[in-house]
Amino acid sequence: MRGRLGIAFLAGFFPGLIAGVYLAWEVFPPSPGWSSPIELASPYQELWIVLAAQADAVERDPEALRRRLEALGMPDLPDRVAALAERGLLENWPSGIVQDLARVAQQVGARSPALVVILATPVPTRVPPSPTWIATPTPSLTSMPSPTATPTPLPSLTPTPTDALSPTPFSVGIETPTLTPTPSVPHRIERQMLCEASPLLRIRVFGPDGEERSGVRVWVSGPRGTEMLLTGLKPGMGEGYADVQMETQQTYRFGIEGLESALAEVIARPCRRPDGQTGWTGWEISVRLAD
Repeated sequence: MRGRLGIAFLAGFFPGLIAGVYLAWEVFPPSPGWSSPIELASPYQELWIVLAAQADAVERDPEALRRRLEALGMPDLPDRVAALAERGLLENWPSGIVQDLARVAQQVGARSPALVVILATPVPTRVPPSPTWIATPTPSLTSMPSPTATPTPLPSLTPTPTDALSPTPFSVGIETPTLTPTPSVPHRIERQMLCEASPLLRIRVFGPDGEERSGVRVWVSGPRGTEMLLTGLKPGMGEGYADVQMETQQTYRFGIEGLESALAEVIARPCRRPDGQTGWTGWEISVRLAD
């Protein structure tokens, strides 16, 4: 008796289940739901802002931008967009994205010195190093018949004895003697050598009053070409601060825009860290402008 009841139950259950699923999905399907960007989690809202800024860079349609951003329902939208632009700057996002965010932040009413500096900075491009920055003329240049076309070595680019590192261990933060400025470069320069796992060239620019100065364009020439930097893009590090990652065993030259000669030349060489591990020499260069 029980066997017959079980068979009868199964014979009715499976056809009923199939019929129910068919009715639920085909005959009486649920109506589509509606969602809004305001319901997105915070990381996806930030992605929405980035995509809206990139779209505006192409469309240049203020009304479309306004509709996209208002869909997020953020009461503090200007501050959120400005914070996102500054975060992208500190985390080394692509320069185009950071500038798109800064431009949108100003459009929605945000105001801050960081936004002004970001928008005033051209998108960095790497160019081949200028022959005037090469300390030793190449054979092809020396063989040219015109003597005026041959670049001559710059005295300020010649490595000084302070650049050579001793193989013996040394501590972090060894300061080298102040460089003697040339008559054509009325600036005072100080260099400090640091032994670290990942070498970094840090640049700080001060005005005649000793206060850090933002918005100063500096160039750094290295193995990958010449980069133009702008001080003040990382306010957390100081108004006159800029930096560039160094490659090991490579030479870097640093100067102020508009000056043909380099103010300093440094090399990332092996060194011994205080913990006994092998490191590389990073540098901190301080420049005090005469005017």
